[in-house]
Amino acid sequence: MNALILAAGDGTRLLPLTMDKPKVMIKIWSVPILERLLFSLKEAGIKRAVIVVGYRSEIIINYFGNQWRGIEIVYKKVDYYEDGILSSAVMGEDAINERFIFLCGDTILEPETIKRAIEMQGDLVVGVRNERIEESVGALVGEDNRISNIGMQKEMKEWNRVVTGIAVCEPSFLKGVRSCVDSGNLDRPSAMQWVIDQGYDVRAFDMTDDQWLEMDDHEDLKRAGKEIFDNAWRKRFSAADINIFKRIFNLPISLPLTKLVSKTNLKPYHLTLISLVFALLACASFIFGYFVIGGIFSYACAMADAVDGKISRLKLLSSKGGSFFDSVIDRLSEMVIVGGLTYGVYMQTTELLMFLLGFFAILGWLGRFYLKELFIDKFGLATWKELKMSSIEIVGHRDINFFIIMISCFAGHPIIPLLWMAVSGNFLSVFNLMKYFGVIARVSSMKTEKEWLPLMEGGTTEIIERFTPNSIEVNRADMKSYN
Repeated sequence: MNALILAAGDGTRLLPLTMDKPKVMIKIWSVPILERLLFSLKEAGIKRAVIVVGYRSEIIINYFGNQWRGIEIVYKKVDYYEDGILSSAVMGEDAINERFIFLCGDTILEPETIKRAIEMQGDLVVGVRNERIEESVGALVGEDNRISNIGMQKEMKEWNRVVTGIAVCEPSFLKGVRSCVDSGNLDRPSAMQWVIDQGYDVRAFDMTDDQWLEMDDHEDLKRAGKEIFDNAWRKRFSAADINIFKRIFNLPISLPLTKLVSKTNLKPYHLTLISLVFALLACASFIFGYFVIGGIFSYACAMADAVDGKISRLKLLSSKGGSFFDSVIDRLSEMVIVGGLTYGVYMQTTELLMFLLGFFAILGWLGRFYLKELFIDKFGLATWKELKMSSIEIVGHRDINFFIIMISCFAGHPIIPLLWMAVSGNFLSVFNLMKYFGVIARVSSMKTEKEWLPLMEGGTTEIIERFTPNSIEVNRADMKSYN
């Protein structure tokens, strides 16, 4: 599917930020607004974007080029960018000949919102919200989600929804755009009403509970900055994950650090390497008997690791390669710290038993991580969360373990974290293993699709093919639509 993006405006209400660049190139947390929109489109499966540019167009073209992260970009230039939205939209006539998504370049949406909009049926699908916004475009929506009237609220006798800046259109919509432009009517609601008047099927897509950010003025930028930052760390955690420990000892440190680092050119992999350096410093400190310093470096390692993920989401730098690199360095850091602590405690006590304790601490840590990833890979993250396993995992969180190391070293009892990690890590390893085989046994005993479909939410058909008895006939179409 194509996307038609309007990015020609000069953004006078955002002066002085737009004196030397288009509005869509204003950066929020070091990322231009238009780049955030393109990222969401890419994640939603859009392969081609037609961008209408005007004011300072060379800045957009030089930044994105003709390809951006797999999206083909076609530019259409206009010189009359102050003449209204439709004067820009009509430029897409000769570049789009199939169903497309129509957006303004100063809009930020979640990929999930775009996916759901694309799946809606209708000649024109218009995003709406059930709220009151003054001087907005209104729509009259019926019970079947059909729209019978669209226009400026002050000109409408009746309306019950606010129209957003997203629409999924058939090419026929551009005929309406052309008709309005030719008649001198350059407002977007006029083209939408033209489609309705021609008898096309125009439907409403409810976005009331979805993220919808449009940057019209400085207050919008401020609100968007806060919402984007909150999403960058909140989406990583479930309600159970944001426990009292994180609220007191993690977030008050990692969130300000994230804001500070976001203003620099540091990339997530830089922070990952910094966390490894802290781990090596902690190891060296433990080996030479400086347990307090080693404890501080251990927790600094955990905080650096907490920041790199937030930065990757905040700056749209997440990747499978980056996640793999981060995971490898995390495991290496854990072994380095535990290994150094083990040797330091041995030197303090001269008990060979400390090496056995350190071995079980590392074994439990690696085993817990491996079995968790194995479970999620086979059954899906949704199943993991459904079984409430994330709430039990809290006893083995790396930031908690590193915090215990620091506090125990301050208290002069560095053996305590070794005991804690050996017991908690191996307990979680056994627990995860029991759950793993428990789910396999549960699925293998099921005889109907109704029994196993709820368990597979968010997963794949791989588990069904591997563990379901041959007597069950799997409806592939139902499974695909369910996932």
